[in-house]
Amino acid sequence: GRILMAETGALSVKIVTKRGLSWQGAAQYVQVPVEDGSLGILPHRQPLLARLKEGPVILTIGDDTKTFPVAGGFVSVDSDVVTVVAEGMES
Repeated sequence: GRILMAETGALSVKIVTKRGLSWQGAAQYVQVPVEDGSLGILPHRQPLLARLKEGPVILTIGDDTKTFPVAGGFVSVDSDVVTVVAEGMES
């Protein structure tokens, strides 16, 4: 079924490392580092799977931002659910 959070114009975000779940919550905007720069993810975007390069994953949560440096991995987007599988993240 659909995630209820999606109806509030927010993304449901999970950041996962080899050690398990690192962060989970709602964000209005997610920016991830990809091969040709950075990729911005907003609610209602098309499904996506992309490889990450080294750089920051930046979440916008209301007036706040959270930054997670990653060394690689991938991101998937499906129905306003964003999953970041991060390599080399120190948590």
